[in-house]
Amino acid sequence: MGKKLEENGLFESSRMMLPEHAAEIRRHRDVLKHRVKPELDEQQLEIISRELTESYMNQSEIMIVLFDRIEDREEVGVVTKIDQQLKRVRLQKVDDWDWINLADIMRVE
Repeated sequence: MGKKLEENGLFESSRMMLPEHAAEIRRHRDVLKHRVKPELDEQQLEIISRELTESYMNQSEIMIVLFDRIEDREEVGVVTKIDQQLKRVRLQKVDDWDWINLADIMRVE
């Protein structure tokens, strides 16, 4: 009996993990993988601004690469409005539109 109580002996043979605990451990590991958004220099910001303005003026389609903490995502469409006060652009896609924050834009192609 004394052996069971030494060095966590009582619980060594009864290890079990609830599904909720396993899910929380996976979620915590995903949080640790999150990336930090890199700072863009003035030249990159100028290129982004120029490409957005060109798409707005010419109604040409562009691809915007957006920062995400897990993985960058791409949006394709035409810039239909530039809101300088709220620092966002409205991107018209094939069948809907979306507001995109300028701070989330990594590059424009």
